[in-house]
Amino acid sequence: MNDSLPLHTCEYTEEVFRLLGKRWTGLIVDLLLQRPARFGELGDALPDLSNRVLTERLAELQDCGIVCKETTGAGAAMHYRLTTHGEGLAPAMSALRVWAGADETAPHSDPRELSAATAE
Repeated sequence: MNDSLPLHTCEYTEEVFRLLGKRWTGLIVDLLLQRPARFGELGDALPDLSNRVLTERLAELQDCGIVCKETTGAGAAMHYRLTTHGEGLAPAMSALRVWAGADETAPHSDPRELSAATAE
């Protein structure tokens, strides 16, 4: 290792963390990796997240092509789902769960269980 070389950030990594590094964004993506969901379902799954911030984060994810809104027929509720681009985050999110201590065979561990395990 050469300690005299200057450090620099990767523009791609910088862009990813500019978006996914915002509070709640990664958790919203993680929820939508499970299945499409209505706004209220996302809010129920993240009770400490305000509706205003949820609206902002969903809009940001839509603007960058990770999430889209869709209806499932006439008069049906609006759902948010990951686009193909957003679904591409699945391996990274899975790797983060495993890095944090989740069992590799449990694709979506309950974060409350992880918090309780790390608090002990």
